[in-house]
Amino acid sequence: MQWMVDRMTLLPTGLLLVGLALGTALLAVVVAWLARVMLFDRLADPTEVRGTVADVVHGSLLAFIVFVLAHVLTDVRANLGHADDQALHEASVVRRLDRELKAVGDAEAQSARVLLRGYVSSAVTDEWKTLSTADPDLSPSTESALTAFVGATRRVIARHEDSASSIRTLLDRLEEARQGRFENATKTVPGMFWWVISLFLLAAMAMNGRYPGTWKSNLIIAIHMGAIGMVVALIVNLDEPFRGASGISPAPLAKSVGIVVPR
Repeated sequence: MQWMVDRMTLLPTGLLLVGLALGTALLAVVVAWLARVMLFDRLADPTEVRGTVADVVHGSLLAFIVFVLAHVLTDVRANLGHADDQALHEASVVRRLDRELKAVGDAEAQSARVLLRGYVSSAVTDEWKTLSTADPDLSPSTESALTAFVGATRRVIARHEDSASSIRTLLDRLEEARQGRFENATKTVPGMFWWVISLFLLAAMAMNGRYPGTWKSNLIIAIHMGAIGMVVALIVNLDEPFRGASGISPAPLAKSVGIVVPR
């Protein structure tokens, strides 16, 4: 299940929304037909399956699905927005750090600026890729670039007490921002959620088999379940902040030191 979700994440947003809506609608009609033929039409009194108890069960399944999907959609949207805000904050920290080192002006500070540019270049190319994988992680090469920059910057701090406080503060914020990127990349919907919501969806689709198999009822079932499929597609699309069509762009971070991100 998780493998399929990971593949869908890479699809363009429009294709994912339309494809999952149509796929869910078609599956709902097929499952309802199978349930009708194999179960409900064989009951001694088929009208019982459209009674109060069946309505309560069907309504409860749909209410649970809608509630859970709405809650998860809110969570993934909030996580994406938070990750986007943190990326912009990181770009601001880098810009201020570069400005502080430029103001110092000596050879060591200029060398530190070059290393800062190297760190950002590694972050927006290599580390953005490692964060966008199915198992996100920080990049070892970016870690090495950051270590080299931190060492050079600490030597600048030791020689310039007047700028030491502000540079040290910005340096701490830079490392915190990088760790924040990693934390946001790993806050994804757990694989068990997809199994549970799939089982509840299949159960709700099967309960639709209680109704006569006319083209009107099939159309209503398709529209209803297709709408739910689109919500699922939105969750898939927004779930991983650094992956897929809705993934956060590294452009603001790259622009903070004058780097052009390759497309």
